[in-house]
Amino acid sequence: MISLSSKRQSTISLFTTEAEHISTASLCTQLLWMKHQLEDYKISETSIPMYCDNIVVICMSKNPILNSRSRLIEIKHHFIRDYVHKGVLVIQLNDNDHLWADIITKPLTKERFDFIQNNMNMHFIP
Repeated sequence: MISLSSKRQSTISLFTTEAEHISTASLCTQLLWMKHQLEDYKISETSIPMYCDNIVVICMSKNPILNSRSRLIEIKHHFIRDYVHKGVLVIQLNDNDHLWADIITKPLTKERFDFIQNNMNMHFIP
């Protein structure tokens, strides 16, 4: 499942890491909502994998120590650390070759489009 949204953030980001961390926290809230909805249908997951392409955001979510990159981020966006620490969310690095959302966000070569389409198990039915 890919979560993709585009909206104006409610806070002003002073650097890219802050913007990425805020959008990752937003994704976290969406995943937790989906998890609770699936539990109504007796579908239970102990840990939810979450992929991110920013190493600094991954480190910030795993390490509770504030550093110069995270001191300006509002505290409401740091709740992601609690869920990673509890094991509810597992945040992992997603390398550039496996950014499946590129298929709907970027112009791609035919080879790259076919590669992503095949790996997402999407097939064109004429």
